[in-house]
Amino acid sequence: MNNGRLRRLLTGRSGAGRGGSASARRSIPVVARHGPLDLSPNQLHEWLHDQEFGGVPLHDPLLLRLRGPLRVPALRTALHALVARHELLRTRFPVLDGGPRQVIEPVDRIRVPFADFSALPTDAGRRRELAALHRAALSGYALDRCPPGRFALARFGPTDHVLVMSVPHIVADLWSVSVLSQDLSALYRAAVAGRPAEPRAQEHDFADYVAWQAAQWTPETRAEELLRWQRGLHGITALPLPADHPRSAGTPARCWTHTESLDPTVSQRLRVWSRSENVTLFVTLLAAFHCLLARTCGVERMVTSSSSANRESDLTAGLVGPVPDYLVTDNDLAGDPGFREVLHRTGDAVLGAHGRKTLPHDELVQGLDPGRELRPHPLHQIYFNLLSTPRAQARLSPQLSVTVASADDGPREPFLIPENADLTVDCFDYGTGPIVFQLRCTAELYTAAAAPRWLRWYRSVLRQILEEPDTRLSRIRPLAAGEEITLAPAPRPRSRCPSDWIEKNAARIDGRLLGIWAKAVGPGHRSGEFFQNGRTEVDAAMMLRRIERDHGVRVALGDFLRAPTISTLLTAWTAGTSQTREHT
Repeated sequence: MNNGRLRRLLTGRSGAGRGGSASARRSIPVVARHGPLDLSPNQLHEWLHDQEFGGVPLHDPLLLRLRGPLRVPALRTALHALVARHELLRTRFPVLDGGPRQVIEPVDRIRVPFADFSALPTDAGRRRELAALHRAALSGYALDRCPPGRFALARFGPTDHVLVMSVPHIVADLWSVSVLSQDLSALYRAAVAGRPAEPRAQEHDFADYVAWQAAQWTPETRAEELLRWQRGLHGITALPLPADHPRSAGTPARCWTHTESLDPTVSQRLRVWSRSENVTLFVTLLAAFHCLLARTCGVERMVTSSSSANRESDLTAGLVGPVPDYLVTDNDLAGDPGFREVLHRTGDAVLGAHGRKTLPHDELVQGLDPGRELRPHPLHQIYFNLLSTPRAQARLSPQLSVTVASADDGPREPFLIPENADLTVDCFDYGTGPIVFQLRCTAELYTAAAAPRWLRWYRSVLRQILEEPDTRLSRIRPLAAGEEITLAPAPRPRSRCPSDWIEKNAARIDGRLLGIWAKAVGPGHRSGEFFQNGRTEVDAAMMLRRIERDHGVRVALGDFLRAPTISTLLTAWTAGTSQTREHT
């Protein structure tokens, strides 16, 4: 591999740059908006999350504290122009023609609810109302009926306001929120001055990007790329993680989440040391995390998935939409290497991950495990991300001070959120100050105490590698003296439905259910296994929606994906139809 390319990649100076060529900027054609449009792979992932967790959003609304003279009519005008400029803020996601589609609504005057809390006598009361605004911004999302962009304004004093901006992941990633904040600033200044806003820097919008992205693939290139992944990841297995209790198949897909800040001095030492080793902070943090996995799981090879902003080009730099790509880092720490060697191996693994053409992540997982027999799948088990997206900054006017407000009253104990990975670490770094870690671990394996415990172990590894960069892997000790762990057995493939199951249980199966099953699965449906003949998670979601719509029986998508067989459906069908009869 070219050393110059390696150095650019690992130091974050990718040759792609953000400038892009003029020809590249013209390479995305504008598609017609006459009817429903396809979703991007990232949007499809978020839509499936919405189906699995019943509309519970995972995003965090942005609360902007505006101190100074605010022109409320100008702000409303700017918000209206913002929604007109970015189509995804006025896009619904209904089910049409057998699957989810995006429908862009025409520009209309948006509602910006206004609440006046200036009469509240105490700061505590105002904090309670701010928390209530935050909760309201997350409640009642119906992606099929209403455009997802939400805005509200609260007054806490004559020159003290809070603007709530709530946009779920299906329409905006972290980078998009920064783009929206910058655009809102320019639109507000134009409204105050009574002049038209400057036009967008790019002609294409997210729907055009989705169509252009899809056109890059053919059935042949997809098959070739999947074969390369199958060869490269041959033999990978899920890790036997240290756990508080055995994995329980009946536990809902929920994760404990906990956030902590690393000491600012340690954070700066990590940045400086990474530069001295000519690698990015991401490579250093990932290498340390892989050491932690090796020492706590007793393994030499581990595979982790990471999110990549995918904003290096002008094609995506100013785009609002879920653009991120992913990296799959396959690392081998055999031979008891010192940490500097681990760092170099991790850098090579990251470079290799960048060099692969990336099938959509869910499509890759399906291609590697078409029968959905692995749970968790090794590529869905452990995630590690470094998020250094520019902070959302709104500069509405020189007279207005704009800061990001928090709805929290202080440090929070670990709490549960809907998520189905075993372990996820998000690192937030903005170049100065403390690095912030947010860790999520599955309730299938852990109690609430596990999330801060994992972060304590990780901080211990970081401290040791800073003190002794050449220390051998075997000498890195994440656990405290006398601390013991118990490894959960590595997950085994699930039991498949016997090929003659339907034949043997025909007398128990309602003909209506069997008809729905046959239509959804197609040829070979009598095997009792859903994922065959190219069936996907979207197909499963559509089948379950039909069962609920036509027969009033709700089967959670997550439960079905854990055991995607007609036996799972029959159990839910029997219980659901019995309840229906009792209530009639």
